[in-house]
Amino acid sequence: MLKNIFRQIHLWLSVPFGLIVIVICLSGALLIFERDFGHIGQARVESDGRTPLPMDSILSISQRYLSDSNSIVGVTTYPDARHAYKVMLAKPAMAAIWVNQYTGEVMGKYERPAVFQWASAAHRRLFGKSKAEGAYGAKTGKLIIGITTIALFAIIISGLIVWWPGKGQFKNKFKISIQKGTYKFWYDFHCVGGAVSAIVLMVCILTGLNWSFGWYRQTFYHALGSEVAKSASHKTPAENFNAWEVAYSRLSHEFPDREIRMYQNEADIVIDGLGNQQATDTYVYDPKNGDITSVKTYLEKKKSNHIKGWSYSLHVGSWLGWFSKIIYLICVLIGAILPITGYYLWIKRLILKHRHSA
Repeated sequence: MLKNIFRQIHLWLSVPFGLIVIVICLSGALLIFERDFGHIGQARVESDGRTPLPMDSILSISQRYLSDSNSIVGVTTYPDARHAYKVMLAKPAMAAIWVNQYTGEVMGKYERPAVFQWASAAHRRLFGKSKAEGAYGAKTGKLIIGITTIALFAIIISGLIVWWPGKGQFKNKFKISIQKGTYKFWYDFHCVGGAVSAIVLMVCILTGLNWSFGWYRQTFYHALGSEVAKSASHKTPAENFNAWEVAYSRLSHEFPDREIRMYQNEADIVIDGLGNQQATDTYVYDPKNGDITSVKTYLEKKKSNHIKGWSYSLHVGSWLGWFSKIIYLICVLIGAILPITGYYLWIKRLILKHRHSA
């Protein structure tokens, strides 16, 4: 009786939300690898054993490229000598240019590849426009994504309850038959695939809802004993380029194998390794002479900062490097296939029921 109730919940939530779940999962599968492949074709330079130009030269050259109404707000440098510097601009939102650190050549604007633009619009706003595109945001699309995500959580839980094996049957529940016809194969795949991918999908759901609903974000952080993390804007225009050079020269010498993000008055050193992929140590420097005045390590930062970084890393599957990304990719692709198989099984049953009644 109880399983039949959850079977009905599973079915009648899956039917209206299944197509949107497919969009969310497929777009999410692409976004897993944006940080790895999003710069391909844009930021490659030839080092040829040369030494990069001083940071103040990079800033001066970049500033001349800009209009009087725009300004530099940050620079990201990479441990890969063949990766160009990314110079961040005040406007529009997320704007940046690539600069060859060996010649000072402005290589062009940072362009988010079209495939990732599509994936982000689908995943976050159901193809609605963003603030950067001149809109306040697609509230309706964002709301639909949020509601669908909650529905998906209920779909997974109800599906697990229906699938859950009785005593002594656990091993048999992970078998997929390939000799009993198409219907039996897809039924087994639907059950086993849903069970195998459930944990990863629920982690993505529980972290992803932070971007959908303010009330959920408040509850999520409070449940973990913290206030909601504030986003760092880093919109202060760069001043006194010589101070940037002094600070960067010291930090790049001390951390030659780290990604460094320079801003006015401070610099973030990205911590390598597994776990929170947004973990950084922050060095504050004197804007007059570039001397380092204080350091706040990642461990010393607020708990909300840790929660925010971990939420993102768990959501995109980067916390264990390529290993977790591949696991997430498999589970998310299964998540996209499950509604398709579910529709097939549902329609097949309706046809068989109709024939039986006739």
